[in-house]
Amino acid sequence: MMMYIHSYRAAGPVNKLGVALPMSRDHLGGNHAVVIGASVVGLLAARVLAGHFDRVTVVERHRLPTMPPAPESGLTPPHVHALLARGAHALEQLFPGLFAELEEAGAVRLDQSSDVRAYVQGAWKDRYKSGFAIHCVSRPLLEWTLRQRLARLRNVLVLDETSVDHLLATADGRLIRGVQITRDSMPEPLIAELVVDAGGRESRLTEWLYGLGFGTVPTSSVRLDLVMASRVFQVPVPGPDWKALTIATRTPCARSGFLLPVEGDRWVASVWGYFGDHPSADPDQWMAFARTLPIPDLHEAVDDAASLGDIRVERFPGHLRRHYERMERFPEGLAVLGDAACSFSPVYGQGLTMGALELDACLKAQPKWQIAGLSQRFRHRLAAVLDVPWHLAVSADQGRQRPDPRRPAALSMVAKYTHRLLAAATHDRELNDAFLQAMNMVKPPESLFAPGTVRRVLKVGQV
Repeated sequence: MMMYIHSYRAAGPVNKLGVALPMSRDHLGGNHAVVIGASVVGLLAARVLAGHFDRVTVVERHRLPTMPPAPESGLTPPHVHALLARGAHALEQLFPGLFAELEEAGAVRLDQSSDVRAYVQGAWKDRYKSGFAIHCVSRPLLEWTLRQRLARLRNVLVLDETSVDHLLATADGRLIRGVQITRDSMPEPLIAELVVDAGGRESRLTEWLYGLGFGTVPTSSVRLDLVMASRVFQVPVPGPDWKALTIATRTPCARSGFLLPVEGDRWVASVWGYFGDHPSADPDQWMAFARTLPIPDLHEAVDDAASLGDIRVERFPGHLRRHYERMERFPEGLAVLGDAACSFSPVYGQGLTMGALELDACLKAQPKWQIAGLSQRFRHRLAAVLDVPWHLAVSADQGRQRPDPRRPAALSMVAKYTHRLLAAATHDRELNDAFLQAMNMVKPPESLFAPGTVRRVLKVGQV
């Protein structure tokens, strides 16, 4: 077995969240877990691990901000988190009082039906009190708030501007023993009992596992060639009678858009298209693209609103899922979360926060400080959680894909049924409630295929 030496710098660790952490036995001894990536999922994983390990180190390759985000800066948030019911519940479990804190900072809570004006499948959805809440918050504010919460925990250390070069493993590769990092141009081994990869879609884990002799990771993908262009506007006064607007065009028509509220009385307005029909960062072209959506409401809402920054353009090849659960061999001491396991276009994404709670449940089932079998059990439990958002996203986007004779006929039938259900749900509240329950992961997606629901779709649905 190979041995590695782990040591922090003599000056002592400094938490980049603004809290100095003195050199103490809390940071020099005991069992240790490493999280790759300080994304929202990575921060959730760190919070879970802090309850099970003496030390947790989060390694982030980018520089993290040392000041809270300023809404008045006009910078377009890199992403808006619309936190649905089950994901919000997961966050609140790990960080009690989080949403009250976010709302105090300006995050917007809204009802998914009464506060959202939604154009779906060629019709406006009925607006009524559904009881399903959604929290809209910019990613910078959410990540900042989570990092501040973690800064209060003495056993969590965040290292930014630090790259992870590769995994450290035993000679036979069966056990991961940590990671090799580079910080301030200095390589350093970071020994740990558990490594959690929350490094996002650009995770190098498939490459590392292949290098250790575990073979190729099976993958599934849905090509979309989606480009989204987002910009920030000041919400006009008086504003409309809705808080959010979404325009989901009938497939295969490509152009869609939404307006979501975020802190600072701002809208983040996004438009997107598929397969080469893309918006750009040019303001005039952006407005022209918005004008060509099937209904004029988004363009009319922002036409006279004050623009607060540049347009941010992001490209998403499509949905991608890495099936670690299908690998014949998988090392112990390793877990994968978030986009490193399954990534969606930004139109979707529900369900990824649930992985952190599954990791917590697996750790609670283990004897303290013993993780034998954890990696195998967790990868299968995570796969079951990901099945829900994956099938919903794939079904919804089935009609956008190019024809493929190899595509299973059953998948095409599910897609057609899903589109018919969405069309019927625009004016049938019972069906809309059923869809919201599945989308929010309150009920499994197969509930949409219950006999009573199918009969109702066939009765009132429109192709």
